[in-house]
Amino acid sequence: MSIAGMPYPFFTGGPAYRSKVLVPSEEMDARNSREPDSHTNLISPSFDGRTLAGSDLVMVTAAELGAPFLRLRGITAAHLPPPGTSPRELIPFLTALLREAVPFIDSVAPKPSNRPHQPTTESGTARSEWKPLKTKSSKVDDNGNTVVSLYERTLSAPELRAIERSAGLATSNTDDPETWACRRSVHRDSNVPGDGSASWGEFVTCFKDKHVECEEAFTPSIVGARVLQDYDVAGLTLEDEHGDRYGNPTMKLVEARHKIGIKPLLKDRVFTVLQVTCSLLPREAGGAAADCDEILVISIPVSDVENFTTTAASPIKGKSSNKEEDPFRKDSIKGSYVSVERIRKLPTTENDNQAQIEWLMATASDARGSLPGWVQTMAVPGQIAKDVTLFLEWVAKGREKKGGLVA
Repeated sequence: MSIAGMPYPFFTGGPAYRSKVLVPSEEMDARNSREPDSHTNLISPSFDGRTLAGSDLVMVTAAELGAPFLRLRGITAAHLPPPGTSPRELIPFLTALLREAVPFIDSVAPKPSNRPHQPTTESGTARSEWKPLKTKSSKVDDNGNTVVSLYERTLSAPELRAIERSAGLATSNTDDPETWACRRSVHRDSNVPGDGSASWGEFVTCFKDKHVECEEAFTPSIVGARVLQDYDVAGLTLEDEHGDRYGNPTMKLVEARHKIGIKPLLKDRVFTVLQVTCSLLPREAGGAAADCDEILVISIPVSDVENFTTTAASPIKGKSSNKEEDPFRKDSIKGSYVSVERIRKLPTTENDNQAQIEWLMATASDARGSLPGWVQTMAVPGQIAKDVTLFLEWVAKGREKKGGLVA
């Protein structure tokens, strides 16, 4: 399956999904341009969350859900489920996203073909579409360095248009390619203070349970972050194309403001994403009560979110306009950011009896404005490598301050 894949089949109840087929790109373009309150193509307001049975199963295509998601073009606010949507009604949306993200991140460090529950210690070999870059070193203290392997993958404009056509979307009128950067690092699963490590519990807390707060805390460039919408997805279980089950999901519309240079030469960038996290459920345990050994964090760009407001940032009057202006976005440029992150336990190594954690993160971004695309492409791999050091240093300082683990 390609990065954004072919249309996926999904099943759900609810009359809004009935008699749907892949629509022509012109109609899909019209759907994409609808106002944010037009959601009838995505969510069935009359679906009562009952148990799905034979006659209730209805085929749903990726095009109807706004997929492919893993693109810099992202989705519009019209594709967002409205506030108050029941958890059950969100299953098709979340499943579409999961079934696109899992094979994509697997292409960087593939799991065994039979996908047993316990992962192997082998790093795997990135498929040919991922070009290896020069490795970086993440040094936190005198106990040694963490090697960060870097990869790059570029999708040409014709490839991107083919992906869009395969999902029934209107094709982009651009000749610009889309370049993804990825990093892979392996860390000691350690509770020892001052050893430059992070425990599994700290990874889960910081990247799944409290992603927004922790990322803002350890990333110096983030000058503000907020949650525009927190969806109720409690209790849902999702299944990928391999039959692996994921649970304990979260789904939030998140906005972060980054300082990228010296003002007024370079304005701050604001990135708005729909952020979804979930945990791989152990097959033998058969439920969310058991400990997980893998988590996913998926972020897809969302445009046209100006109508979303939060209590944390009250609108103010603009000086030259009668329109209200959100101070969070004032004097900034809207960028685009998409990413898939996979963090998983690896078995204990034989040589030092030390458990390990693999950390993968693939991303494409566009800061827009006056920054040339080729400059951004060159800078991104180095920047995402630095995130490893930033996180581990933050954990070390947090442990010292708390006198124990951050989690």
